Amino acid sequence: MMGVDRRLLAAVVVALLIAFGLGSYYGAYQERQKAADEFSLINEERPAENLEAREQPSEIMVYVTGEVEYPNVYRFSPGARVYEALEKAVPKPTADLRYIDLARVMVDEETILVPALGESTAPGGAQSASAISPSGKININRASAAELDQHLSGIGPALAQRIVEYREKNGPFRSIEELRNVSGIGEKRFAEIKDQVDVK
Repeated sequence: MMGVDRRLLAAVVVALLIAFGLGSYYGAYQERQKAADEFSLINEERPAENLEAREQPSEIMVYVTGEVEYPNVYRFSPGARVYEALEKAVPKPTADLRYIDLARVMVDEETILVPALGESTAPGGAQSASAISPSGKININRASAAELDQHLSGIGPALAQRIVEYREKNGPFRSIEELRNVSGIGEKRFAEIKDQVDVK
């Protein structure tokens, strides 16, 4: 009888050891799996970040023409402003700079037309040559806040300024749909202006 009890006790001890070992192994496995999942998630996020970084141009090229001593195509780092282009092109004494937004951030492939005195008759006149396309749409990457306020339906001075500030902070708009990221432009307002704007 004593022998049977010892064998039963030994069997119970062995069973408990096996159960403990399996539990420890399962816990360790769960930890390894969790770590592997987190590692995979990090690796999946990195290519997206790298892709976005590659989409940012390393330089921009702008054409300066009109009443300048050296009309030409000039290269700049992203974020450069209009006044930097005019410093290189050197406006003539007859140039009218009153309505050119010298603090505006330039975008790749744009043309900066410097008018002569008497050619620009109203605020926005000099800028309109590059901000408004032949189709009549306004380029949200080039237009000043005053032009956005003047040409877009339902866009007042405050909202026009927010569009410009968003562009300066985040870089040029990649599509007109990105306007919906600007505070104050919801689906309804975007629907009203989407046919009036472009990003080219």
